[in-house]
Amino acid sequence: MKIALLGSSGYLGQTYAQSRVPRGLSLIPIPRDQLDYSNPIILRNFIRREKVDGILNCAGFTGRPTVDACEDQQQLCFQLNVLLPELLAKVSSDEKTPLIQIGSGCIYQGNPSKTDPNQGFREEDQPNFSFDYPPCSYYSGTKAEMEKRIGHLPFVSIWRLRMPFSSQPDDRNLLQKLAKYPKVLEARNSLTDLNEMVSLTLRMLLAGVPSGIYNLTNPGVVSNSEIVEMLVAHGLRKLRPSFFSSTEEISMAMRAPRSSCVLDSSKIARLGFPMCDVREALARAVQAMARD
Repeated sequence: MKIALLGSSGYLGQTYAQSRVPRGLSLIPIPRDQLDYSNPIILRNFIRREKVDGILNCAGFTGRPTVDACEDQQQLCFQLNVLLPELLAKVSSDEKTPLIQIGSGCIYQGNPSKTDPNQGFREEDQPNFSFDYPPCSYYSGTKAEMEKRIGHLPFVSIWRLRMPFSSQPDDRNLLQKLAKYPKVLEARNSLTDLNEMVSLTLRMLLAGVPSGIYNLTNPGVVSNSEIVEMLVAHGLRKLRPSFFSSTEEISMAMRAPRSSCVLDSSKIARLGFPMCDVREALARAVQAMARD
């Protein structure tokens, strides 16, 4: 099976490109400067010439150094997070070639239950942190809009990540962010162990799981303060941070509202692809960071 990997120079794309691929599966990394995959003619010709069996799109715009950058670059954010996936879905349909689009759990806020704080949003739940349900960050709005436009199409799958972390140094790694931020937003979230998710989804590709939307988060819910305590205990952060004390203080420090939410990942577990508990995954990553 041959999979075209778009956005191979980004945070997630690099993780896929450097991963150990199971036998029977081949990833073809395609940086944008080598193939203009935003041109449907060029992309179609590549799919036919290389006999590609699927497209994995990791290209997108998340904003750097923080998601607030999306507020300043809305046109680029919409182009990469909505219009590009829409174009890829059209090519996918025409060529009958499956498209896997990376999505985000940041299209939700809170959790769907008034009585159970650990109940998570399922794949079929309507986003409540989007352009249709403001206020939201511009980034979250584009990810929800992308799902609305292509999530129902044949040959399309959407893999939702949530605040990815790993032991590898990168300024987009949640653990590295929490190790250095002087002030932290206290919130409870679902998270994604990036390395485990990549390994799991490569096996999903090889197994040919049905197309659809999948929440790719580790089971369990964890707070930012719990993660900070782990970092302090392992010497990865010397001082404990201060925490924002009010929504007014947060709005003064951050241009865009932040999503804090819980996702339900039982769908992939039922298909035979469970992820380990989030605290176990965090402990493993933090310990590896401390050793390095």
